Amino acid sequence: MSDLSDFFTHLNPEQKKAVEHVDGPLLVFAGAGSGKTRVITYRIANLIANHGVNADKILAVTFTKKAAEEMNERIRTIFDQLGFDYSVRPMIGTFHSICARFLRSEASKVDLSPNFSIYDSDDSENLVKELMLQANIDIKQFKPRVIQSMIGSAKNDMVGPNEYSLHYVGYVEDIVAQIYPDYQKQLIEMNAVDFSDLLYKTVEMFDKNKDIRDRYQEKFDQILVDEYQDTNKVQYKLIRHLSDGHQNLCVVGDDDQSIYKWRGADIKNIISFEKDFKKVTTVKLEQNYRSTANIIHAAVSVIQKNNERIDKSLWTSQEQGSPITVYQARDEKGEAQFVVDEISTLQRKGFKLGDIAILYRTNYQSRVLEEALLQNGVRYQLIGGFRFYDRREIKDLLSYLRVFNNLKDDMSLYRIINVPSRKMGPKSVANLVKVAREAGVSLGQLLVISYALDTGRIDELRFDQVAIDAVDKHLSEVMKNANVVDIFGSLYFFSLENDVLTLIDKVIDRVKYLDHVDDGSDAGYSRRENVQELRTVASSYAQREGDKSLNVFLQDIALIEQAQEESNKDLSEGAVTLMTLHSSKGLEFPAVFIVGMEEGLLPHSRTFTEPQELEEERRLCYVGITRAKERLWLTFAESRSSMGGYTDQMPSRFLAEIPQDICEYYSWNI
Repeated sequence: MSDLSDFFTHLNPEQKKAVEHVDGPLLVFAGAGSGKTRVITYRIANLIANHGVNADKILAVTFTKKAAEEMNERIRTIFDQLGFDYSVRPMIGTFHSICARFLRSEASKVDLSPNFSIYDSDDSENLVKELMLQANIDIKQFKPRVIQSMIGSAKNDMVGPNEYSLHYVGYVEDIVAQIYPDYQKQLIEMNAVDFSDLLYKTVEMFDKNKDIRDRYQEKFDQILVDEYQDTNKVQYKLIRHLSDGHQNLCVVGDDDQSIYKWRGADIKNIISFEKDFKKVTTVKLEQNYRSTANIIHAAVSVIQKNNERIDKSLWTSQEQGSPITVYQARDEKGEAQFVVDEISTLQRKGFKLGDIAILYRTNYQSRVLEEALLQNGVRYQLIGGFRFYDRREIKDLLSYLRVFNNLKDDMSLYRIINVPSRKMGPKSVANLVKVAREAGVSLGQLLVISYALDTGRIDELRFDQVAIDAVDKHLSEVMKNANVVDIFGSLYFFSLENDVLTLIDKVIDRVKYLDHVDDGSDAGYSRRENVQELRTVASSYAQREGDKSLNVFLQDIALIEQAQEESNKDLSEGAVTLMTLHSSKGLEFPAVFIVGMEEGLLPHSRTFTEPQELEEERRLCYVGITRAKERLWLTFAESRSSMGGYTDQMPSRFLAEIPQDICEYYSWNI
């Protein structure tokens, strides 16, 4: 067989122990930056080269397509170096992709045909919505996306439609219990599955068919699972089914980086592994190859405060490195400007923009950072989301404002004439557009003039009499859409006498916009926070500009959007990366800023009352700190703007957990 000795020279003793292990369960605690991907790929090569395991008898499971592709590429490289035939290779994929392959092979056993469709979240939500309407359930009170999400969570917990009411109790849960059985029945009738079904049905198939389960246990002699700390119940059961025969299961993960409880991940899966399996070999990869000693010291100091974790301590042989910079800003604008100034200093020292990342807890925090970067001509890219002014909820509200500021702006009106839904189909909109053209006015003018004619307020408008007379001829036709006319007409008149903040609030209240964007999910909560941030921006214009605030506000935002477009055109020379802490997992940067290190932001205020949630926030902080290779900044604001005023902020408790002797402290007023 091929010689792997050259590969092994790159391994430390613990890595080598994990790579050379063959039989029985293996638990690898892989700390941040400890080289876990190398361990997994070398382990696969060792099984094939030195222990005669057929490559296609190895199954490696990841959580993301990107991770699967990276592992595939590394395995291919090793195969080429060892002279192996890659046409016979391990099965490497995500939980969902692997289960999809299993189900297509065994479709008849789960009441499907092999060409079944896989519904994405939008498809699933639409089906739930249709079933709720058929059952006369108020979809404004009970959001279809929430019901869909709760069905998905049930499947992740291996709770079927007929058992749901036995496991979950509550008002909304009663709605789920009513819809869930019909939802599953409809999926079967349409020869379709949703994403949760891919795992749920696979595990259910193994539960009910011992012969199939035995066949798949024999199909794979070795199973490897990456990011095991992120597994949920259905994923745990799948791995148990596949490995129970031979117990040749290697799981790799880090309980200190378990940050997806809100997606159903159960940290107990990795913490209890040694109890769930017999004769477990445990390896701890504690040597970090990524970060300086000061950064590792800070990370360890924070994470060791958690109670629900396996005892281990990350370390590095690298130099101490620069002290960690802790900065107290006066407010969020001062914080953003400090970050921009520090980036300029880094560039002068030879750092490239692509070497730098700015991390934050919640999406809305990006707004002030984006504006500061744009104003100072610093290119940036936003990962895992949209730029603030490109987010759906922001574009919707800005479209309302643009219509009231300029009734000829039909493009903005087209966007929101049916948002939130007013049951206006394309034909109804097309008919109004046709009437507007015949009357020689814009669609916005048509709606407002019609409203004024209908309510006797036409004398308050400064419109050409010819236009008014032309609309009057079509009034009965336009008023077939009386609700739309009333909404846009009344809001337009309101806009003439009020500042931009008051107008935004009126729009939100009049069209029930928060009910539209906040569906009860974490994403819905984030959209609500973005709306609140837009109101915060608008409040400063309302105070400063008064009656002129709407026009000035929209003008300044248009300039920001234009600057963003220009910034997007040339990222060839690199750009600063902006992302949430959750999105940063698995990445690394020479220089990292973690902003908003304040009580209520990090840790988030929603976690204060639950010890487990607070521990997850600490793990999130740990993940952020360990993204940094050379330089780390932790910043917080003394106060944050809120509706024309300021709220005092408290520094994050996590800052106090970092030893002072490895930090340098700065403040805006010193």
